[in-house]
Amino acid sequence: MKKNGSFLLAPASVMVIMLSVFFVSRMFPFGYNTLSWCDMNQQVIPFLMDFKDILSGKANMFLNMQNAGGMSFWGVFLFFISSPFSFLVAFVDKADLYLFMNILVLLKMMVCAFTASVFFRFQLKKLGVLQNTAISVMYAFCGYTMFYYQNHVWLDVMYLFPILLIGLIKLADEGKILWYVLSFSAILTVNFYLSYMVSIFLVLASGVYVCFFAKKGTRRKSILLLGVSTLITALITAVVWLPSLMQYMASARTSDLFTSLKVGGLISRLDTTFTVILCSGAIFAALIVYLFFAKSLPPSTNLVFFLFVLTMIPVFIEPINKMWQTGNYQAFPVRYGYITVFFGLILLAAVLSEINQENRLVSSSSIAVFGGMLAVSAVFLAECLIFYKEYDVVRIYTETLWGNSASFRLLLLFSLVAGLAYLVLLLLYQFRLLGKTAFSVLLCVMVVLECVFNSGVYVASAANNGKTEAAVIDLSDRIEDDSLYRVKSEEKYFDVNLMGSLGYHTLSHYTSLTGESFMYTMKKLGYSSYWMEVNSNGGTKLTDAIMGNRYTILRRGTSFSKEQKVYQNEKYEIRKKEDALPVGFVVHADDVQKLSTLPDTTRLNIQQFVFESLFHTQDKLFTYYEPSLLNNIAYTSGKKYSLTFPDNSAEGSVVYRIPVQGTETLYFDCFDRLSNSLIEHINSSFNILVNGMTVQDDYPNQSNNGLLNLGTFRDQTVEVEIQVLKEVDVKSFGIAGLKDDVLKKAVSGTAAAQLKQSGNRITGTADAADDQSYLFLPITDGRGYTATVNGKKIDINCVLDSMMAIKLDKGKNEISVSYIPPGFSLGSCLSALGIAGLILFLIFLRKGLYRKIRFLELPAVFFFTVLFIGVFIAVYIFPVVVYYWR
Repeated sequence: MKKNGSFLLAPASVMVIMLSVFFVSRMFPFGYNTLSWCDMNQQVIPFLMDFKDILSGKANMFLNMQNAGGMSFWGVFLFFISSPFSFLVAFVDKADLYLFMNILVLLKMMVCAFTASVFFRFQLKKLGVLQNTAISVMYAFCGYTMFYYQNHVWLDVMYLFPILLIGLIKLADEGKILWYVLSFSAILTVNFYLSYMVSIFLVLASGVYVCFFAKKGTRRKSILLLGVSTLITALITAVVWLPSLMQYMASARTSDLFTSLKVGGLISRLDTTFTVILCSGAIFAALIVYLFFAKSLPPSTNLVFFLFVLTMIPVFIEPINKMWQTGNYQAFPVRYGYITVFFGLILLAAVLSEINQENRLVSSSSIAVFGGMLAVSAVFLAECLIFYKEYDVVRIYTETLWGNSASFRLLLLFSLVAGLAYLVLLLLYQFRLLGKTAFSVLLCVMVVLECVFNSGVYVASAANNGKTEAAVIDLSDRIEDDSLYRVKSEEKYFDVNLMGSLGYHTLSHYTSLTGESFMYTMKKLGYSSYWMEVNSNGGTKLTDAIMGNRYTILRRGTSFSKEQKVYQNEKYEIRKKEDALPVGFVVHADDVQKLSTLPDTTRLNIQQFVFESLFHTQDKLFTYYEPSLLNNIAYTSGKKYSLTFPDNSAEGSVVYRIPVQGTETLYFDCFDRLSNSLIEHINSSFNILVNGMTVQDDYPNQSNNGLLNLGTFRDQTVEVEIQVLKEVDVKSFGIAGLKDDVLKKAVSGTAAAQLKQSGNRITGTADAADDQSYLFLPITDGRGYTATVNGKKIDINCVLDSMMAIKLDKGKNEISVSYIPPGFSLGSCLSALGIAGLILFLIFLRKGLYRKIRFLELPAVFFFTVLFIGVFIAVYIFPVVVYYWR
């Protein structure tokens, strides 16, 4: 117990340090502040709320209507929250999840320290208990954790990595594969995206080891066992990576590799990349000691050094950095950084192990102890000065996701001070001036100081009120409606994924898995979106009706309509729309193929096409208006709409004087092209005023770039002034009025289907008036759906670019639409095959039958050599060549 209990020292130390930081920062459990920000707010917490609903049976893992109008949550789960710790949300109220993130991050950091401690005990048995604890705590508080804890599932990969290394060592040294297969399978399961980087590392590390460090008699066997084990792992986890990869490939996230490698600089943003490594100053001290005393260290330490250098190169060279991250990234530029840090810490542990062996009987001199304390005091002083005078400068990352030159200089300064202090301690220990106990104690003090500094810069600085979204969470379970409906928001009041996490079906979604076809359809229909985020604001009363947006969330007191109020709290209210259909209604189509695509025209013209197509009518729902007055604007229209300043004054306006007859809702649009750009070139082109009152500034913008609702008017002349802020050349521009009475008539004459969701299936009934009737189902028609009508399997037609239409029989129809993520069935079969293969291969090896497959060693060596050279060229040479040939 005493021996094994030492493993608990590292996680216990992490807990004490982190809770101390929480206490000082008034963070939960000592207050109501949370460390949650950025992606944790935007994605992790909302999806944990979704997962809580899935665990309770309120939502489905496959057909998840709470995201993107209906999408597979399987890939989202595996991309963001597939951690064993995620199951803890079953015991936490949604309103408390922001606070619970503090505990979740703490638990994962503790496990990081634990697995690191296990590795060091396994591989470096001469490392002292205090030294093991100190280095393991360094791993838990390293820059990777500090920068990226908001993507909390990345910490799962981080704590599994030391276990994977143990598996690799066991495979190479002992020919045992189980530990490697299980650990690599676990990494693939908790995050298939970061597994790409782990796979790169495995190829490169194995290649370096086999070529330069493995014993000649074991190389071929190690390569063959590695290949078979990796194949088995790939099969076992096929149910994870195959459907997830297919979902990712269908998303709008994929981009042109060559373009990505050509843009940007050769040197990375060191203020953000190198700073991740700087958080562990002891690594650089260990490097110096290694370089000067390498001859006295075992050859295996050279392997550690080479792998550290290999993974440090992308930290500095931007094209290589991008290739380590599938070719591009939006932020978080060192997603593989835990690998670099851990090998730096292994190097430190190896240096200490060797010194321990040489200095077993050394006692400390008073002068050396004083010198060591002086070095530690210098770090403490630097920490106090930076926190006291420059805290706002060094905390910039938690405000912008990037460092800057000012913060980099200060963080580099602290790292140099800490690195020199570590170096002083190491040299005093190396030259036998410090005994093991004194050195270990001073090392632990240094680690505490560094950990407090790092967590103060990157955790305490992010502290914010964990009850901020309480009013949003309060909106959940407030609608009593048994039909299949959706909820939208009038504006972007909060993170878009929170809409679905309230338990409501919605069009909103933001992840790297947002489907391209869904996003572009929503853009064409006039809903707001940018990057990989689709919001439910925008659109028109028509699109809200056909998409099933029956309820709207508004900021309290901002609605002037007579729509029924369902619920309100101190910030928001929910209102029921008058003319919204449920999700799913019957349409007539003489030729359904004519509805397959939306026309290549303006977004306002698309609205009329959709109305005529789905309601089978020639009625004019929209009236299109032309400008009444141009002030210092040259305006042309046609295939493109151009607004320029003839006298280069950069100031002008377009005025519409609209004679509204009856009741009309007016919409303004400016749109150019379909893309997932973070910032569009047309952003901030206009200020819009209606009857002298400002409706929207800087339109379009990230939060609002869909069709802009100017208001509903009756029998009056409305003056709309479009203040032009810059010249524009766009595909879609203008104002149109939707005739409310025409829409109400069309909706009231439409046969709504009676549908409900149960698990991954939508079932119900629909009445068809003739044999040319279809069920229009406004859910993205991706692969994976199957439909039956009256018990017979029937084809699903794609309409309006990405929606579904299902042929009905005349009369009453029993309908069932089910969904299995593409690749899931095949992946399940492959996983079953992989499990069986693992069991059989383990039996095969245990019976000593390896000699029967020895003939495969040469082909395995050839294949691995090609793979190693190919990966090295693809990751380290190809991106640099592309960059210089731009």
